[in-house]
Amino acid sequence: QNTPSINSLTPTEKKVLSLIGDYLTSKDIAAKLFISIRTVEHHRSSIATKLDLKGSHALLKFALDHKDQLN
Repeated sequence: QNTPSINSLTPTEKKVLSLIGDYLTSKDIAAKLFISIRTVEHHRSSIATKLDLKGSHALLKFALDHKDQLN
């Protein structure tokens, strides 16, 4: 079975995903992590690719479903 794994994410990607699960916007995440919004968008895209997630709410749903593994 080829289940997308949280372990394939970098520590920063895990942090971004965790913050997405806190209902933060890219703008909020950028401010919190002292990075640009473009960098956050890049992380989101990378996370979605690694976890094979499609659609605007897929990241949020995944983050909520796996919250305990992100902290």
